[in-house]
Amino acid sequence: MADDHSPDEQRIRQAVREEIQANNAVLRGEIQAEIQANNAVIMEAMRDMETELLRGMERFARGNFSRLHRLESSDNDLNERINALEERVTALETRPPRK
Repeated sequence: MADDHSPDEQRIRQAVREEIQANNAVLRGEIQAEIQANNAVIMEAMRDMETELLRGMERFARGNFSRLHRLESSDNDLNERINALEERVTALETRPPRK
């Protein structure tokens, strides 16, 4: 089939093929550069999100730690009061009856 075309047509076809291949190579390079630039932007956005998540978790943990510390203190106070009451009840139970 290639023989059906004149030498001029074959040169033109070859030139068009070469131009298309050159354009494809340029486009591939441009696309790769754009992908790399987008990757850099995406990575920066991901780092920012990670930082915000960590900050949010730290604020949450700080608040929870404060509440937990308050509860443990209250719990300790309640335990002391219960111990004092138990001692008083034990003292009442072990006291000899009055006559």
